[in-house]
Amino acid sequence: MNVIVYGAGSVGLGLASALLEAGEEVALVARPATASALEERGLRRSGIFGEIDHPPDSFRVSTALEELPGQAPDFVLVTTKSFDSGATAESLAASRRIGPETRIVSCQNGWGNAARFAAHFPDRQVWNARVITGFRRPAPHHVEITVHAEPVHIGSLFGEPAHAVSALCAAIHRGGLPCEATDQIAQDLWAKLLYNGLLNPLGAIFEVSYGEIGKSETACRILRDLAHEIFEVMQASGYTTHWPDAGAYLEHFFSVLLPPTAAHESSTLQDLRAGKRTEIDALTGAVVRLGEEHSVAVPVNRTLLAMVQFIEADRRSNPT
Repeated sequence: MNVIVYGAGSVGLGLASALLEAGEEVALVARPATASALEERGLRRSGIFGEIDHPPDSFRVSTALEELPGQAPDFVLVTTKSFDSGATAESLAASRRIGPETRIVSCQNGWGNAARFAAHFPDRQVWNARVITGFRRPAPHHVEITVHAEPVHIGSLFGEPAHAVSALCAAIHRGGLPCEATDQIAQDLWAKLLYNGLLNPLGAIFEVSYGEIGKSETACRILRDLAHEIFEVMQASGYTTHWPDAGAYLEHFFSVLLPPTAAHESSTLQDLRAGKRTEIDALTGAVVRLGEEHSVAVPVNRTLLAMVQFIEADRRSNPT
């Protein structure tokens, strides 16, 4: 199986490492500094699923998709930030490297990424992955898996049968990262949006780990308000998830999802600390936009979105 990982951040390196461990043919498209580090030192994975080193000659890496040799890939795993989805979709659509049978798998946060790719590719080529694993990149060539809540799920929002990606999922799973194909990816993506929508803005504003949020009665009241608003927006948009209502989700959240990820800090907080652009617009911002579209009031989400946007603008204009 020939797979291109488009974006060599922490998620991209984690997925690439699993595919390499499974013996698949892998190429990465990376920024220049990351590409240089990978070419010189190889790809290293550490953390809760063990330590693995892949030498530089075990994969290909380039700063541009067109520079990669070979046939059209079976899959392209898109692991760029969600705010780059539009530009990434245009770049892939214009590339001669992408064939009519290549499946594009968005492994990004938030809601709305699939629509950006479907604007350039037939629905049958567009897939989504729900990733609810914590990755950290201590060095450009090194990814650490810090926490893991549930297997990676891959499926289609457009009714394509899950067996079309079963080989990809099996390879990722063999490589040490639990992964399953699913016909319920919409439910999974909304579950992920709930999880991120509760924890990312609060973690960023309070500058604490997920576990510290769960210890605070004040923060937990906000979490409950957020969950109820997101459920209202989801249902108004015509979608469901794996729980019938916000109360059932919150019970699962506090008892099952939060404990194993208590030490993790959100990617939004990590980006703010690094002075980078966050993905808050694809998370809380998506809830606010869908609320406006369907006339659902989301005052708590709207307030937290404005707060994170203010912090982000301040950090990026006044770096420390």
